[in-house]
Amino acid sequence: MAVELGVYPFSNESGTLMTDAAGIEEKVQTSYGIVKVSIYGDRKRQPIVTFHDLGMDADNNFQNFFQFGTVAEFADKFCVYNINAPGQSMDDKPLPENYVFPSMDSMPSIVQSVVAHFGFKSFIALGAGAGANVMLRYALTNQEKVDALILINCCATTTGWIEWGYQKMNINYLRSQKMTAFTIDYLMWHHFGKRMDESNPDIIRQYRSFFNNLPNPGNLAMFVESYLNRTPIQFSRDGTAGPKLNIPVLQLVGARSAFVEDTVTVNTKLDPAKSDWVKVSDSCGLILDDKPEKATEAMLLFLQGLGYFPAINVNTLIKRLEASQQGSMTTTTTICENINEVEAAF
Repeated sequence: MAVELGVYPFSNESGTLMTDAAGIEEKVQTSYGIVKVSIYGDRKRQPIVTFHDLGMDADNNFQNFFQFGTVAEFADKFCVYNINAPGQSMDDKPLPENYVFPSMDSMPSIVQSVVAHFGFKSFIALGAGAGANVMLRYALTNQEKVDALILINCCATTTGWIEWGYQKMNINYLRSQKMTAFTIDYLMWHHFGKRMDESNPDIIRQYRSFFNNLPNPGNLAMFVESYLNRTPIQFSRDGTAGPKLNIPVLQLVGARSAFVEDTVTVNTKLDPAKSDWVKVSDSCGLILDDKPEKATEAMLLFLQGLGYFPAINVNTLIKRLEASQQGSMTTTTTICENINEVEAAF
C-alpha cells in the first residue's frame, strides 16, 4: 500500500503552487541579468541560501519544505534566501534568443552576486540536483563564505550516456516551446528516479501535471543544456587530485533516486570527519516532499553537531512532526544509512 506523503506542494490538478508562508521577493543584478531571490524569515538571522533543480523554481523546490512542521525551529535560527536561476521563476518572461545562459562553471557567480548584494559574511548553502552541483562548485572556491553545505542528489561528474541522450532530445523539444510526453518523462525520471511505480500515485500525478504546464519551456531548455554540458568538479579527500573541501557537508539521497551512485562518488572525495551521507529508504529523489520528516531529522542532527539547536531533542521533535503529519496513523522509522559506517561495502 502506498505510504501517504506528509505535505503536497500543489493544490490542484493544474499544478498551481500552494503557498501560505509570507515571503519577500527581491531582485538582484548579476552578470547574467536580474535574478529573483525569495526571502523567508528575519534577515537578522543567519542565512541559508538555496539553489534549485531542473524544471523547478526556488519556491517549488524549497518553500514547501520550509513550511513543514519545523518552520518554527528553523525560523528561530535562520533566514532562507531562495535563488532562482535566470529565467526559471514561474512568472519570468521568455529569455531573448540571443541570451547567453551561464554554464555550470560560471553559475556560482550568480550565488556570489547574491551574497555580495545582501552582504553575507557567511551562510549555510543548500542545493538540490543541478543546484547542488552549483553550490558544490561555489563552496570549493569560496570556502571562507560557507559554514556548512547540504547537498541533495548531488552529481559532480559529467553527463552519463543515458542522461545525455534524454536531455539532448529534450532540448530540441523545449526550444520549440513544447512540453512533450518524452520531456515530462525525463523530468519525472530526474526527480523521482527508479521504480516510479512505488511512489505515491497522487504526487506522481501532480508533478506530471505541473511539468506539463511549465510556462517557459524555452528558458528551461537553456538550463537543461547548461547542466548537460557540465564539466566534472575537481576536488579530492586529501587535496592531491584537486582542492580539499574543508567545510562540513551533509549529503541526502533517496534510495530510489537516479543519482545514488553519483552521491557515493562525491562522498569518496570528502573528508569523512566532516561529512555525512544519508540515504533514505523508501524514498524517491524528491526527499523534501516525499520524506520531509526524514530530511528534517538529518538536517537538524547535522546542524546540531555544528552547534545549532543545542536545546532541541531531535528525536522528540521528529516524533511530534510524524504524529502531526500522519494523524493517528502508526509510523515506522525510515532507516537511514550512514556511509561512513558502510563505506567499505562500495
